[in-house]
Amino acid sequence: MVKRIVTKIGYVYCVEIDNEYKVFFQYVAKDMSQLYSPVIRVFKKHYPMDYVPNMDEIVKDQVDFYAHTFLRFGVFENAWYKVGKHSDLGDVENIGFRWFSEGHIDKMTKSYKWYVWKINQEFQHVGEMTKNISILILG
Repeated sequence: MVKRIVTKIGYVYCVEIDNEYKVFFQYVAKDMSQLYSPVIRVFKKHYPMDYVPNMDEIVKDQVDFYAHTFLRFGVFENAWYKVGKHSDLGDVENIGFRWFSEGHIDKMTKSYKWYVWKINQEFQHVGEMTKNISILILG
């Protein structure tokens, strides 16, 4: 029988890296701007393999990065597993992403078609991505 995979905002997941340490991430939002895909925040701290997850401790850790991902596929493929849930999702309103659209990346030396957006907002074309624009929009 096929296992039903349920994913909900707030769920915390564990990834075991090379059987050496654990890292955790939390499902924090769905981004309608990017194919209604799940957005996760990945925490920076590495934990020993015998660590018993404490949700309060995990969600207070520094965020390493945010990403769009396919949560169900990761669970289905045993790449990660759910360890709990927490209502603290961080500052979801100010998560920013950037993306470029150029075509053949292998021949590209510089992109002038950069776009930025925040969760569930319209893409904004910024042209050439400079450090100042990146910091201003993405924090």
